[in-house]
Amino acid sequence: MKKTVAILLSVLLFASLAACSSSSNTGTAAAPVQPDDAPKTGVEAIDTVGADGIDWNHMSADELYEMAKAEGGTITIYSTTADADTARKYIRDLYPDLNFEYISCDTNTVKDKIEMEGESGNAMADVLMVKDASGEIYNELVLWNILDIYYPADICEHIDPNLLKYGMPLYSTFNPWFYNTRMYPDGVPIESWWDIVEGYNEETQSFKDASGKSTQKWTIYSKDITSPSYAALWAQLIVDGDALAEQYKAQYGKDLVFTYTEHLKNTPGLMELPENNAGVELFWRFSQMLITPLADGDAVVEAVNDSVNGPTLGLCSASKLDNSKQAMGENGFDIAWVTGLKPYTAQNSAGYSYVVTGCDNPAGARLFINFMMGGADGKSGCYQVFDKLGHWSVRDDVTYQKSGIVFEDVGLTAPDYEKVYANYPNVKAYWNLWNSTR
Repeated sequence: MKKTVAILLSVLLFASLAACSSSSNTGTAAAPVQPDDAPKTGVEAIDTVGADGIDWNHMSADELYEMAKAEGGTITIYSTTADADTARKYIRDLYPDLNFEYISCDTNTVKDKIEMEGESGNAMADVLMVKDASGEIYNELVLWNILDIYYPADICEHIDPNLLKYGMPLYSTFNPWFYNTRMYPDGVPIESWWDIVEGYNEETQSFKDASGKSTQKWTIYSKDITSPSYAALWAQLIVDGDALAEQYKAQYGKDLVFTYTEHLKNTPGLMELPENNAGVELFWRFSQMLITPLADGDAVVEAVNDSVNGPTLGLCSASKLDNSKQAMGENGFDIAWVTGLKPYTAQNSAGYSYVVTGCDNPAGARLFINFMMGGADGKSGCYQVFDKLGHWSVRDDVTYQKSGIVFEDVGLTAPDYEKVYANYPNVKAYWNLWNSTR
């Protein structure tokens, strides 16, 4: 109830402020509400003692195991990836006297499930594994003490401090554009995000010329743009509007012309995007393209492989590269990731693990996460389970090999989940408006 009241008050405050002033062109929306007792996160949380008075972060796996045996319950893992089930099987072999249960959850509904159980005081899970592309998990569950972040000190020594702010990261991944390698055997066919919207006519403010002829270069297939992963990507691009403006000028030798302003239908507190923002201009142009949405990422990469309408790009999860010739040999698709885009390719979208606050097995939950992360030495658990196409290790003492490209060459940016979280509902609202009126 405390959270609901605070959020309602923040919406009303934002609406009143927005009515008196225009949005900033930096893409910075109203800051998300935080409770007075919001927990510390990131590096500064490693040396803090839990609300239960226990110094969880400095316990060894053996100490956690002894406490987990005393708890005696079934350690329940909610997860949006089957990797958790694989980890469950490995840890069960090492600790046969502990019971672990894996429950598969949908990315779009697991947050509400955890929140409902937490606010009712009836936590059913002990561990949550999920990607937090939009920042909802951090801003609505972590900061409100519905989830707790376990920061094992000896493991965190091997992880970039910047990755620890929003949760305990398991691995890095991203949601890339795919292109057809048969059509473009020499490599990535685009240089920047502006190449994707090539053919936009500033006079007609569309992908048609004055005669009505289509000027769109790329055939586009995509997962649902309003889903958290993809709306969050566009929200991050709006946050980085200045970088996109600089890239446009460097690429075309002239300043960007803003054509979306007259199409803004800002309603304070409901949907609002800033003026004179290159990220919003890119988003507007993209929304005016003829785009084929597909429910399944496998269907997206199959469409890119077929490329029946000429030059084709597809947007979906990096893991869908497992359909490629790189992964399957001659039976695979002629597809590859678009990497090295300017100003960056995509967000670094980490998979995170959390302990559910008030769970029945807090020691067992932390033992499971410690095991997944490979323990103190990176080898004592099952961290290699996550080594697959589209994943990179977050540990500096463990290297993943299966993606075939070093992380730095992909060109990912670290997300700002406070700003992304504030912007992405507006992205969803404007996508539904602009794309439907194309």
